[in-house]
Amino acid sequence: MTGNEFDDEPLYEPLDTIRLLRLPWGKDPSQFDGYLCSFALNSASCPDFVALSYTWGHSIHPKPINLNGHPFDVLATLYPFLKLAPNLPEFSAETWWWIDSICINQKDNKEKSAQMQIMGKIYERAFKTVVWLGEEVDANFGEDSKDCTHAISSLYRLCTEMDKVPRGDITLLKSELRKLTGSRGGVDWQAIKRLFLRPWWRRVWTLQEFLISNQLRFYCGKDKISRQGLQDAVYAAWICKAWHDDLLGRGAFHAGWNRRRMNQWYEKRKHEMGLIAMMAYVGDSGATDERDRVYSLLGVVRDSDLVRPLDPNSSVEDVYAELVKSFIAKYRSLDIICYCHLFNQSDRDSDSKRTLPSWIPDWRSTVVDKVIPVMASQGSSAGAGNFRPAWVEKSDVVYNASHGRHPVAHISKDFKILTCTGLVLDRIDGLGGSKDGDSGEIVDSKDELSLEQSTSEHNIHENAQRNSTALLMETISRCLVLDRADRYLTETMAPGLFREDFKTYCKAYFQDPDEKNIPTLFHEWFTRNKSLRIHGRTLEDHSREWSLHAHLPPWKDFEGGRLKRFYGRLDDTVVGMARRLTVTEKGYLGMAASRAGKGDLICVLLGCSVPVLLRERDGGAFEFIGECYVQGFMNGEALDKEIGLNERQFRIL
Repeated sequence: MTGNEFDDEPLYEPLDTIRLLRLPWGKDPSQFDGYLCSFALNSASCPDFVALSYTWGHSIHPKPINLNGHPFDVLATLYPFLKLAPNLPEFSAETWWWIDSICINQKDNKEKSAQMQIMGKIYERAFKTVVWLGEEVDANFGEDSKDCTHAISSLYRLCTEMDKVPRGDITLLKSELRKLTGSRGGVDWQAIKRLFLRPWWRRVWTLQEFLISNQLRFYCGKDKISRQGLQDAVYAAWICKAWHDDLLGRGAFHAGWNRRRMNQWYEKRKHEMGLIAMMAYVGDSGATDERDRVYSLLGVVRDSDLVRPLDPNSSVEDVYAELVKSFIAKYRSLDIICYCHLFNQSDRDSDSKRTLPSWIPDWRSTVVDKVIPVMASQGSSAGAGNFRPAWVEKSDVVYNASHGRHPVAHISKDFKILTCTGLVLDRIDGLGGSKDGDSGEIVDSKDELSLEQSTSEHNIHENAQRNSTALLMETISRCLVLDRADRYLTETMAPGLFREDFKTYCKAYFQDPDEKNIPTLFHEWFTRNKSLRIHGRTLEDHSREWSLHAHLPPWKDFEGGRLKRFYGRLDDTVVGMARRLTVTEKGYLGMAASRAGKGDLICVLLGCSVPVLLRERDGGAFEFIGECYVQGFMNGEALDKEIGLNERQFRIL
């Protein structure tokens, strides 16, 4: 096909369906002539086609290709595949391709917006999707992922060895697969690591493409592996504990593991995940256009109607603000604002950096994936869901601090002020120390959150009428696990379930303060919190008295026995969710977001599942700080008329 045949034809015609691409089979490899043709996506005349999933990048290949006789610049990351595809035996000259950077007119914002709305349908309609991860040795990627030679063959090696073991024999499977971790195992772990560190795994658009596609095959150079084969290999890597640094390391391992986990969820519960939960789980993904963090997921979520078609003139801030407004209207809930203490990392250093109000989640923030990102996402919430295992179809493990009351809220026209109704429960008086930030990062030692000592009358003086030490310590044990019994939300709230476990850990601490025989996490947590004054005595004094006659079990119980459950829940609360032990001016106990400060108001807002922290600002306005667990006020108790709290309005900036 020569360029002269199309000299008088424009490359792009107005589009009301999709364009497909034919590649130049059997032509001179030095001359690339492609052919674009339009088809109605849902008509019988639309041929079967292959969709391509790949990483765009920012660079353009220096040599343009020809499309319908027009010179056309292509992405540097895409060019090698266009040269390779005509030589792949599973495709032919009759194969039609859909490649977004070519088949969508990238200079037409209106067309791009329209195509974005049907992107999910395009990948569903494709009879196959090819994931292009790049050449085996690809200069488009950095040194940490440049050379992936032997990566695909090593994934096959993991699958082959796993298939040799009879199904169901997990003990034998672990024994056989862990032989592959040594130097003679025949698995190039570093090549696999480099493959999973390539950017495709962490781009927001590729998730939808990975989940929706009917058939999907990964290519690294000419080597290929199916989606099922890759998922089996990732499971084998999990058996091998490949998250250790001498194998894949956590970053590379979780890149593959999270995709596998989400695909398992989607296969069983197609289109059941809510948009907000999905966005939170992929909070460490990358996007060239930050609006894509919303629009890239619309094809796989149940509530895509939360988002209007993209207005090319809308800013990132406009898109995020509209999402909050539509969420409140659709679900009659304020739970979306609870994501703000996670998704506002870039704003925390200085008010001058803030581009969004404190009540609008800034989804541009990098947040490590969390199965349950915030307390408001517990259970089977219609709006703010979670990534509990797919076999847990419904969970009644929920909080209901506002007792089912709908929000009384108004958003200003300029999206700067949220005015809502609620009650003030109390103020924070004392806060325990922490080294963990809300988004899952460990803060620098110089930035560690120091203990803020309580000073209210309720906490500096003992009172004989106050609750006993035993009851107080049981309350703290509930706080440390956010009163949840099970990590996977399959059980109801815990009725003091971990009380004796907490007592055992306290006993171990006092008997072994040098940390020789006590798990590190608990030792560090107790050391940072033991000086906090609660009801007239320090946590250390209460704990010592309470655990004095406790039985100390053998060390193996701490490593892997019954005590491991409490330890796991403690890790979820004080590390994963970065909650700090807090006591209020009236003596209530709870767990506050890491950004909490002495004097912050603890409020129950109508329409919000959990109490929240508000910080007073000039002019009677407030800043949203984060969630706060308060024992005894998680199920509507604050609205009990006998408590005597009055409703009021809050202007949140």
